[in-house]
Amino acid sequence: MDLRYTSLALANLLAGAFLVTATFAFGPSTVVALGFGISIAVVLVGLAMAYFGYTGHTRPEEQIGLGVLGLLTAALAAWTVLATTGIFDNETARWLVFASGLGHVALALAGIITHEAVTGRAAPRKAPARRAPKRRAPARRTTTRRR
Repeated sequence: MDLRYTSLALANLLAGAFLVTATFAFGPSTVVALGFGISIAVVLVGLAMAYFGYTGHTRPEEQIGLGVLGLLTAALAAWTVLATTGIFDNETARWLVFASGLGHVALALAGIITHEAVTGRAAPRKAPARRAPKRRAPARRTTTRRR
């Protein structure tokens, strides 16, 4: 799998899973603060992936795939930053952070599926080592004497 797709999918998955878990593990004010901080970092990752997606690949379908996923990631994270800055009360912002976390997990899955669709082949797997067949020693003829 291309390192860029892997990085974007991993960033989305980790951020999303952490935000979903934090929603139930911490109080509303802590979740809002965590959502704000993590979303700022994810905005930067999403924008970097969008930039690399549009400038790094030679195939247009890869440019569109990684570029659009990067922009969607940045847009979702930017919305979360706005939602956690005080526009909404903490209880509402908590559930918006939860929804954002689910969105990031969905974008991670979309990134993996998009990569597989664009490349047209599965991610490389290491083939099991094949052993050469064992050679048998030629069978000896044993003669038995009859008495």
